[in-house]
This record gives sequence, structure tokens and C-alpha cells, in this order.
Amino acid sequence: MAKTPQAKHVTRKQQNRVEREHRQRTMVTAATIAIAVLIVLILGYGVLDQLVLQKNKPVATVDGTKISLSDFQARVRYDRYQLIQNTLTLQQYAQMFSFDQNSANYFTQQIQQNLSMLNTEEVMGDQVVEELINDVVIAKQAEKMGITVSEEEIDIALQEAFGYFAKGTPTPEPTSLPFATATLSPKQLTLVPPTATPTTGPTATIGPTATPDAATATPTEDPNATPTEEPTPQPTATPYTLEGYQKSYGDYATALEADALFNEEQFREIFRARLIYDKVLAEVTKDVAASTDYVWARHILVASEEEAAVIEGKLAAGQDWSALAAEFSTDESNKNNGGDLGWFNKTAMVTEFSDAAFALTEIGEISKPVNTSFGWHIIQLLGRETRPATSDELDQIKQEKFTEWLTSVKAEMKIETFDNWLGKVPTIPATPSTLAQ
Repeated sequence: MAKTPQAKHVTRKQQNRVEREHRQRTMVTAATIAIAVLIVLILGYGVLDQLVLQKNKPVATVDGTKISLSDFQARVRYDRYQLIQNTLTLQQYAQMFSFDQNSANYFTQQIQQNLSMLNTEEVMGDQVVEELINDVVIAKQAEKMGITVSEEEIDIALQEAFGYFAKGTPTPEPTSLPFATATLSPKQLTLVPPTATPTTGPTATIGPTATPDAATATPTEDPNATPTEEPTPQPTATPYTLEGYQKSYGDYATALEADALFNEEQFREIFRARLIYDKVLAEVTKDVAASTDYVWARHILVASEEEAAVIEGKLAAGQDWSALAAEFSTDESNKNNGGDLGWFNKTAMVTEFSDAAFALTEIGEISKPVNTSFGWHIIQLLGRETRPATSDELDQIKQEKFTEWLTSVKAEMKIETFDNWLGKVPTIPATPSTLAQ
């Protein structure tokens, strides 16, 4: 008969070892789990930091209002999209006007400038930060002025931007007003001959009209003549309807979101900012006079200050201006016309020249030698007058005043900028291969 096996007795020492090993395994397991959880948390925080926290950090603040990295990146994508579309259009113009070298060169230069902006992240980033700061500054000033923009105004602005005018296409305003230059004064007549006055040329004389005689007055009909073919009427342009606008707008909004990740709500905010800008500009420049100063001047241009001093001495000695201009001036476009530059406003010439010309007050007054990038000029004032500003001139005057106002307002605000956007400037939409340098 087999013996029944007896249960193996576990000693106290063995029991302690088993319990100790169990505790160690439990601790190792717990530590492993803790490390795994920590790793997950670290990775999760990294993802959260990149996707949320970093994007919420400000690239700038304006009196406490934050401009986030997310806002910055969205505007960069929008600006890139607009710049690419503009460059593609310029490329088409360059091809259309390839027969005209000057036009082709102009469009090519604009294309290169756009490509330089698209390909230089830091330049693009700096510009966008400044744009966003200006938007916030202007919005804050608009609030103080009681200026608001409604959703309906945004709707209308969008329609007009796409060429749809619900109330009919507005009538273009004249870009300039008729203006007659004053008759030359006796002082001016002593300085220049009347033929030098920059005026409109004489109207051509209309010759006598021949009177038909009785035999030729009434044409005789030829019964065998072939009937003259009536011109084929041209098709009437299809009216641009609300439905047409909605399709154009929808296609654009779809492309903008697909290519630049810029949604319709963000696009409308761009237009809100533009409308606020326009209203604030109108308020700031409401007292700007719709006129601009003009001077009529002539100059003698030489290469060095020493040559200019010699000319200055000859003029002081009473030598004839026109003769000196013809002999010494290097400006081939007018040296044989006494250096006459005609009438011009303050923005028509380089700053140094313009400042010197407009500083002259008396007809016939001669400036000290003036240095510009072209050389050394001696300028004589021939006339001054105030004229009604053209549309372009008035816009420029208003823009200059608004820029001065904006600069002064910003100087009184607490504006901080940060460099956390460096290295995070979007490069989408990508520059099309057809535009690659």
C-alpha cells in the first residue's frame, strides 16, 4: 500500500522570503506603471503645449490685449494666399505686355518683390505682427470714437469686393477738377520767356468747311447697288446677379479654406478690420483740406559740390541762368530749356529736392546747393500756387496724416512684442512651382 505524501512544511524563513519577493514585484510593477503614466503625461503635455498652449501664447500685447500665435499664423496663411494670387495675376500681365519692355520690367520687378516676401519667413512674420498690432490699436481707438461695424456692412463690403452692387454700379467720381494756371506776373516774365510757361498747347484751327453745290448735294441712288450689310449686333453682357456673386464668393471661400486653412468667419473679420480702418481714417482726416500746394521751379544739376559753388558764384555775379544751365547742367532732359521742371507737388520729387524747393518763398529766389542721389542741384522758384487736389493726391495727403496719427497713438500705448513666432511662420500655401525663382 502506497504511502500518502505529507504536505511540505514551509519554514518561517521561506515565508518571509516569499512575501519579500512579492512586495518587490509589486513595487516594480507600480514603479513601471508610474513611469508609463509619467511618460504619457509628458507626451500629452508636449502635444497639448504644441497644439494649444504654445498657440495661445502672445506674439504681442497692446494695452493688455493679447495677439496669439494662432492668430499670427492664421494671418500669415491668409497674407500668403493673397500674395500668391496677386503674383499669379502679375505674371499674366507680364506675359500680356511682353511687347513693351518698360511694362514687362515693371511687372517682373513686382513679381520678384512678392517672391522675396514669400520666401523670407522673418520678413513676412515681422510684417504680419505689425499688421495685427495696428488692427488692435485702430479697433481700440474706434471704440473710443464710438465707431462700430455691423454684419450688414460686412455683407455689402464683401459683395462690392466681388463686383456685385445691389443698388447698381456707382458712377465713377472725377479724379481731378479743372484748374487754370494763373497768368504770369511781371516778375515771372523777367525770369523766363512766355513760351517757357508750362501751359496747354493752342487749340488747332479748324479749316473752312466745303459747301456742296446743287449737283452734288443730293446723292443719286443706284438701283443696281448692293445693299450695305448692317453690322452684327454684339451680344449683351450677362448681368452679374446675386446668385452669381454667391457662387463666386462660395468658390473663393472654399479655395481659401482648402489652401490656407482660413475659414469664412476669419475672412469676415478681415473685412470688419478694413471697414473699421476706413471709418477711423475718415474721422481722423475729416478736416484735411482738399487742396495741395504746387511750385514751378527750374534747376541746374552738377556732379559735385565744388561745381555747384562755381555755378552759385556765377549766378550771384548776374550771369544768365538759361545759358549756365545749357552749358553746365547734366540733366539732359531739360538743360536746353533752362532746367525748367514745370509745376509739381511735394511728393513728385525726391525728399531733399522737394524740401528745398518748397522752402523757397519769393519768386526768383535761388536755393543753396542741394545734394540728392542725382548730384548737386541749384534750384530757382518760378511760381507757387494752391490747386484742388486730385483724388490720388487727396488720398495720399490723408494717408500721410493718418500714419502720423497712428504713430502718435501707438507711442502712448503699452505695446510689447515677443519672438516666440520665430521658426513658426507657416509656409502654406506653398509658392506654386510656376512662380519659383
